[in-house]
Amino acid sequence: MIVILIGEDQFSKDIRIDKFLSDALGDRKDDPMSRQILFATDTNIPSIAATVIEACDSVSMFSPEQAVVVRKAEAMKADDTAALAKWLSHGPSCKLLLEFEKLDARGELYKTLKKIDCEIEKFEVPKQYKMAEWISSVIPTHFNKAIDQAASQYLAEALGTDTKLVCEEVEKVLLFAPDCKKITLDLVRTMVVPQREMIAFEINDSFGMADAKEYTRHLNEMLNNGVNAIQIVGSLYRYAVDLLNFQALLAQGIAPNDAASKIGKNPFIFVTKGRAPECVRRWPKPILCRVIRRLADLDYEIKSGKCSTRMSQELALAALVIRN
Repeated sequence: MIVILIGEDQFSKDIRIDKFLSDALGDRKDDPMSRQILFATDTNIPSIAATVIEACDSVSMFSPEQAVVVRKAEAMKADDTAALAKWLSHGPSCKLLLEFEKLDARGELYKTLKKIDCEIEKFEVPKQYKMAEWISSVIPTHFNKAIDQAASQYLAEALGTDTKLVCEEVEKVLLFAPDCKKITLDLVRTMVVPQREMIAFEINDSFGMADAKEYTRHLNEMLNNGVNAIQIVGSLYRYAVDLLNFQALLAQGIAPNDAASKIGKNPFIFVTKGRAPECVRRWPKPILCRVIRRLADLDYEIKSGKCSTRMSQELALAALVIRN
């Protein structure tokens, strides 16, 4: 049984590795004599390939053969990769799992794996805009706890697409409140500190929906996490211009998806996920034009030092939605 895991979804790969050990060893899966877990990043191992081959050919007193897991296999040296590919090409009978973040499909090892009897499974992390949905589906199953949609959204925004980190943080929350019936927004805000580098364009959604409460909360969070006010102004300016152009095309009777394509936007991201048709309904053309002019002025004021303090920048940016 040879299993290959490829991708950056560490949480799902950890679950798959545990299943591999259970399938291979049964009740002996936690027996250190029946398994070897190696890290290709371990500098104390002279040759990962030699160690794997030796371990796969050895037996323990408790099982006819050992189960071998190689983590971070993408870190293997070229010589090890070549040696492993040559050994695998003969179709050895073994219990081996290789875990990669990335594996070049053009390389000799991947070509060899495609020719032999093995399972190649891919574990890609969700896109950022789908991370909250992933959290809402995985947490109840894995932790047997319901979670509020708002809490899922907060975790996605605070931690990004690192699936393993998200689940570690949820585990920490449940250690703090093991008797909670549901993981709420207040609970995760209390326990989970934003760790992800936030990007300026992430404020566009709440701006587009003219949601003053969510916009000001997101604005404050971004400035607290080191996002430069000039970056936010630039992102909002480009987005507002896109909305204005999109609005003009809709007024000509062009379908939303076609209008998005004409201004160089992905229809699914801009129209479906970004709700652009709803956004332009919330921003009448005269107000949108006024906001675009104000953003241009604000960019000059910040760069020239006329609006230099954090407080003045936050107030000026907040006023774009609150006063409209």
